[in-house]
Amino acid sequence: MTTHDYDALIIGAGLGGLTTAALLAKQGLRVCILEKNQHLGGYAVNYESHGHRFDVATQALGGCGEGGIIQNILGELELLDRIRFLPCEPARLYHFPDDDDPFIQHGFLHAQRDMLCAMYPGFADEIHACYKVFGDIFAELQEIGAASGNPVFGFSRNFPTLARYSRFTVQEFFAELQLPQGLQVRIGARSGYCMLPLSKLSLVAFACTEMSYAGGAWMVAGGVSRLVDLLASFIENHRGRVVKRCRVGKLLFDGGEVVGVQTSQGETLKAARTILAADAQAILARSGAGCGPLLAKYQTMTRSGSYLVGYYQVPAHCVQDMQANIEVRLAAQALAGKRKIEVYYLLIPSLVDKTSAPEGFHSLCISLPLADESAPDKHARHLLREALEQLVVARYPRLKDNLKFLFELGPEHFSLMTGNTNGSAYGWAQTVGQSGIHRLGNNPRINGLYLAGHWTMPGGGIAGVMTSGKLCAQTVLAGG
Repeated sequence: MTTHDYDALIIGAGLGGLTTAALLAKQGLRVCILEKNQHLGGYAVNYESHGHRFDVATQALGGCGEGGIIQNILGELELLDRIRFLPCEPARLYHFPDDDDPFIQHGFLHAQRDMLCAMYPGFADEIHACYKVFGDIFAELQEIGAASGNPVFGFSRNFPTLARYSRFTVQEFFAELQLPQGLQVRIGARSGYCMLPLSKLSLVAFACTEMSYAGGAWMVAGGVSRLVDLLASFIENHRGRVVKRCRVGKLLFDGGEVVGVQTSQGETLKAARTILAADAQAILARSGAGCGPLLAKYQTMTRSGSYLVGYYQVPAHCVQDMQANIEVRLAAQALAGKRKIEVYYLLIPSLVDKTSAPEGFHSLCISLPLADESAPDKHARHLLREALEQLVVARYPRLKDNLKFLFELGPEHFSLMTGNTNGSAYGWAQTVGQSGIHRLGNNPRINGLYLAGHWTMPGGGIAGVMTSGKLCAQTVLAGG
């Protein structure tokens, strides 16, 4: 009989891995989570500079309101009284090309839906139908993720919305409903979180993103690392082990079953179950023929883009009448070197959490999505930052001469933080062929191996990866 060091080994201490580990530890499993970096949390990490605290790669979280996935997970772990979420209302302000007035996106689905119905009264039925499909997709995807056995049998009957729309882009769905262009843009406004145009973005992926924010947009009081630390402490308090600076070399097999890992330091750790909650392509490549089909799948899929983010200090009086979360889409593309700038984001987190900036100042982030996988070099980053600052000052003249640059992070930095190839922000790009039932599942059909994180259903973003962690834990506990 094989002797196991642990009931479950989890590779990667992002929020997907931490959620999986915490839920398994709560059920009495002996868990060990391995993280290659000194810090835990992956993208969910804080940096401090000149008295400012930045959530370096998160803007606003969904799923923290009543009935939301993050609140439900923390409630299951009995941790809700140890963390505080701050509402971001409105969720985001958008400057669309050729629109004189900005579009304000509410943080709660009912308010957003009612506002759109008031703006487009002739399409109220279509608007309600649209959000019903979003809700049904989100519910069915969670059901199929938690289903035991083979969900292919009776799929169309048990998951009718997924069966109907799994191959739809958002644009194709809007066209089916015959929505006018302006309404399409407003319902699809949050597509920026997915880094794809509506013509390429999976309807299933967008529905999950949209519904994760149905109960509001939120920030974590004291920084997103509070959520990470809370889960890590829970694991350790339930006889679990959290190991930092431990890089996994390869998976270990015995008779076609994964039985543990070998670290790059040569240590062997045995476990009844091993969970990959990280960009695992390099690990799979080193692990031999047993990972062949899964590795082949990895090699055919496309990762999402990344971001270039500048972090600034601004005098408080310059931003007091601004919103905390702003998206600006440009009527004409700006150029910085050979790079096109079509959209950028402004985040002023200290308007929500005043403790994130010193008195008399606010923290400000300027983010540029980088859709391709090539990281700009130092010179190109400098040109991009200058161009972005000019665009921001042109939009908000009061910021002229008031942006004090602190530091910046790009794809290469995010890659070091997370292990994600090219600093991919959301795992696999949320195209039709890589979303929903077409994304990797929690059980890759390799005995002893499971998957969690934004490489699996339902997709990227903090609410998405924590959902995947919950689904993975359910699969493990069900023996699937």
